[in-house]
Amino acid sequence: MPSTYTTRLRFELQGTGENLNNWGARLNTALTRIDAAIAGRAAITLAGPTAYTLSVSNVADDEARNAFLDLSGVGGCSLIIPSVSKVYTIRNGSNGAVTVTTGAGTTVVLSVGDTMMVACDGTNVRTFSIAGFDLKTYIDAAILSTTGSLPATTGNEGRSLVVVGGAWTPKLLTVSDISDANTNIRGFAIAAAVAL
Repeated sequence: MPSTYTTRLRFELQGTGENLNNWGARLNTALTRIDAAIAGRAAITLAGPTAYTLSVSNVADDEARNAFLDLSGVGGCSLIIPSVSKVYTIRNGSNGAVTVTTGAGTTVVLSVGDTMMVACDGTNVRTFSIAGFDLKTYIDAAILSTTGSLPATTGNEGRSLVVVGGAWTPKLLTVSDISDANTNIRGFAIAAAVAL
C-alpha cells in the first residue's frame, strides 16, 4: 500500500511495510513539517493588485503549512489560503490592505501594520472575536462607546481618563480618588502570599 497524506497539513502516512530501511529519513521530514506547522514562518512578498496564492504540496515544503505568514511588498490584494481548517497568525508588513480568503465564504481584511490570528473552517476565514465583534470593533464599540469623542492628548499630560456623565474626561487624580488603593494593594499582597 503506498503512502497517503493527511488532508489539512499534508503529512506523509506510510503504508504498511513501505519504505523499508528508509522510514527514519521520511519520519524526520514529517517531523520537520510538523515543526513548521506549529511554529514556522513563511516570508511572502506580495505584488498587488495581483492575488497571491499560498503554495501547497504533499511532497515538498510549502508556504501554507507554516503557522506564521509574514507579508511584505505591494498590498491592496488578496491572500488565498487553502480550503482546509487551519489557524494562521498573519502580519501585514505590505503597503496596502490584504484580504485573506479561500476564494469562497467570508474574508478577513488586514490593514497595513496589522498582526492578526485568523481561522479557516475550510470555506470561511474569520478573525477571533469577543461578544461577536472582532477585536478592533469590540474596542471601538464596547469599550470606547461614550458620548462625544476622546479628549485631545495635548494639554492633558499627567491626567487619567475617567468617565463623567457618560463621557471620557481627563482628570488629575487626587488622594480621595485612590483612597482605597492601600487596602486593595495590601489585600492583593496578602492573597499572593497565601497562594505561594
